[in-house]
Amino acid sequence: MGCPFDQVVERRSTGCVKWDGLLESFGREDLLPMWVADMDFRPPEAVVQAVTQRAQHGIYGYEKRPASFDEAVLGWLQSRHGWDVDPAWLIHTPGVVAGLTFAVLALTEPGERVVIQPPVYPPFFAILRSNGREVVENPLVESGGRYVMNFEELEELFRSGVKTMMLCSPHNPVGRVWTKEELETLAELVLKYDVTVLSDEIWSDLVFAGSKHIPFATLAPEIAQRTVTFNAPSKTFNIAGLYVSNGIIPNPQLRAKICQLMERLSVGAIGFFGLVAAEAAYRSGAPWLDSLLTYLEENGNYVRQELGRIAPQIKINKPEGTYVLWLDCRELGLPYEELNQFFVQHAGLALNEGSAFGSAGLGFQRMNIGCPRSLIGEALRRIEHALSAL
Repeated sequence: MGCPFDQVVERRSTGCVKWDGLLESFGREDLLPMWVADMDFRPPEAVVQAVTQRAQHGIYGYEKRPASFDEAVLGWLQSRHGWDVDPAWLIHTPGVVAGLTFAVLALTEPGERVVIQPPVYPPFFAILRSNGREVVENPLVESGGRYVMNFEELEELFRSGVKTMMLCSPHNPVGRVWTKEELETLAELVLKYDVTVLSDEIWSDLVFAGSKHIPFATLAPEIAQRTVTFNAPSKTFNIAGLYVSNGIIPNPQLRAKICQLMERLSVGAIGFFGLVAAEAAYRSGAPWLDSLLTYLEENGNYVRQELGRIAPQIKINKPEGTYVLWLDCRELGLPYEELNQFFVQHAGLALNEGSAFGSAGLGFQRMNIGCPRSLIGEALRRIEHALSAL
């Protein structure tokens, strides 16, 4: 039968941003898309069957979230991450970005400073700026072939009065899975300066061998009381278009503020297809995920090996998780505008340009490797051909 992840599934004309949004975003439709962070893989067959069975019923009225759904979420968190979550802590939002937005609106005031760690997922900037909060940057630094937190600078920011932090764990786009020691150092600062952490853990299930995701809230009860965590099955099982995510909020006061805001905005509903898909994934998707992780790690190794051969000027730190690679293209010697044009116009690739992740991303590109290896091989051939013409 072959590896199911090697199957190329035609996604054009399905209304997906990744393939059908090329002309709008890049000015060309003939690019190979390796930008938007969803995968070109079908989800576990149990998910497809569950959604199909529900669709065949033929009546799609208002949904009621079944108790079995929450049980599946809690069971996954316990079995996958060793996190025993009280059912009372659990809420649901139509996406992690939506959840982070609700938390920012409910727990901070206009004009308040919030720290983020660029280069980081672009919505972190957008959530804060579009809602009148001040972005305070604590850039990651490269050390020993990987990015690390600048704790000395972070403490200065907390000492200056910053009381809220948005944490990306695992980190998008640099692929770090923070160690227990790193998180404990962060936790010490959080406790010392009474900081609230909004933790985006959407990539928590996509961690490679040798690394382990540790939910920040599990470090200590007092840390749990200062942490609002959001995760989701969307990245894990490739069901982002079904818009379902989980919020875990042990602190009853923080949880009440967020829930009250959601009630005022009337945004708490989740479509039943999302509920059905997520429950099936959490209950039956573990073997599929284990196979996926092996495939993704091999994809990353393949890209690093081949780029080392055909384009040694492009550097990549070995990712510890996620399915995005952070390409350091600064040694190509191309100005920022020309770098983007190189990949689009000369290589025929749609990547995420680095400046979207903050000024620390200038000279970088983000590459999505959540696709069949044959497409990655084609991308590498295009890069090799484009470089030969420089």
